[in-house]
Amino acid sequence: MKVLLQSERLQRWATALGLTVTGLAMAHLLLHFSSYIYKFHATSLFQNTWVWFVELFEKPAALLLYAGRFLTQFCYYPVLAVILLLALYALITWLTYRWLLRDTRIPFLAVLPALALFISLMRIGYGVVAFRADALVFTEPLGILGALLVWRLLMALPMKSRWPYAAIPLAALLGYPLLGCYALLGLLLYAVSLLAHARGQMRWSLPLACVLSIVLVPWIEYRTLYQHSVLRYMWFQGAPFLDYVGSPWEWTPLVLSGACLLAFALYRPGKRPSLLWHSIATVVLCGGVVTSIYLLPYRDSLFHRQMDAERAIEHGDWSEVAQRTLSPAVTNDVLIAYRNCALYALGSLSSRCMNYSFQTVPIVLGGREYTSSIIAGPTIFFYSGLINYAARISSEISLYTNYAVERWKFLAKAAVFNGERELAEKYLGTLEHTTFHKGWARRYRTYLDHPDLLEQDPEYKLIHPLQDYDEPSWRPSDNAATNVLMFYYYVPGRSPEMQEWNRAARRMVTY
Repeated sequence: MKVLLQSERLQRWATALGLTVTGLAMAHLLLHFSSYIYKFHATSLFQNTWVWFVELFEKPAALLLYAGRFLTQFCYYPVLAVILLLALYALITWLTYRWLLRDTRIPFLAVLPALALFISLMRIGYGVVAFRADALVFTEPLGILGALLVWRLLMALPMKSRWPYAAIPLAALLGYPLLGCYALLGLLLYAVSLLAHARGQMRWSLPLACVLSIVLVPWIEYRTLYQHSVLRYMWFQGAPFLDYVGSPWEWTPLVLSGACLLAFALYRPGKRPSLLWHSIATVVLCGGVVTSIYLLPYRDSLFHRQMDAERAIEHGDWSEVAQRTLSPAVTNDVLIAYRNCALYALGSLSSRCMNYSFQTVPIVLGGREYTSSIIAGPTIFFYSGLINYAARISSEISLYTNYAVERWKFLAKAAVFNGERELAEKYLGTLEHTTFHKGWARRYRTYLDHPDLLEQDPEYKLIHPLQDYDEPSWRPSDNAATNVLMFYYYVPGRSPEMQEWNRAARRMVTY
């Protein structure tokens, strides 16, 4: 008995240590990549208006997307976002253990679904800009919590009554518009649990009802509510399915999160082997988990330097931008373009720019190569003085992906700088309904009413001298970084600032 009690104590200590180390490792990496977490806020948009809330119901998983965007706005403060995210991971782990595993010998296994979500988040990389889905930092854990809640509500129904037969299609009909595919995952969890643990006729009839609901409800709601959607995608709504086409390794962690829940639903406690071996296994698993936390995330240094540089650009810290983008050995188009913008702001573009041979590291995401226009086009064009092209590419990317705070700001600034009051009021009106950008929008609205104050705006003072040229016949192609150089190579300017860009372009472009 004494040995057994010592083993149980060892098991509890091993589990507590494993969970603590796992949480600290996640927090460390998330905070180390705080600019990456901040980017999720910049590429999403949450408005506190009733009209915007109702519009979300044009597609399935409306409540999931609303809650995800609401929480994603707090990525404006990465530390707060990390706290919220770790709280969701902890809740998923606790509910997984209490509701699915229920075995004191293997509690550390409950962390695996949350770990898979963490790896999925940290492997998005350039997808934070290029993906069509947004708010992924929170929609995925909220979706898993929704699936667990659907499962728990169905499991609470008395098995020997007829209630489950009515509750299953009702859960699908109501849950699918709110949670999308995660409601279907909850039904699948329920079916697997019944197959593993139920007895008698219910063991087969209720899982069959779940399967029929999973198959038919998305088709029915497609025919009645979501006719503008694509039928073959209806069973994946709520997950970033379109962004993982052709790149299976990228969506594997997200799928593993749901697969772990299904495996735990099948689990049936057996005989009680030695707790000592379980304690040793917990320590080994903890080592594997922490190793995964540090090895599997997307660690491309060029990408994370870009995230740091963009955050510095937003704060107007051009010295920091120049420091983050300085790398004569290995670089890419985006970092070269950002460095040019920083050197121009610091007044040393023509003297400190590097020769540019167009032989840079490509930007690759999921086996697909992206141009700098997709990854950073609005920022590159705007701070290089081509504000109309920045507005155009912002609109194009928004149509392809989603509305985003940073792109809405570029559209608003371009309209204000050009004196286009009607357009400016449209974009500023949207930003005035956000949580963290109301003051910014009101400041730029002041410029509409008092144009003389615009001369005091730091960005306007930086960009306005670059508008001193005749409208060229030249038009940009797909690569914003090289487009800027080609523009200043061929388009002469009259202001000293324009001429500095002209000299720099002629120095940088080599053939």
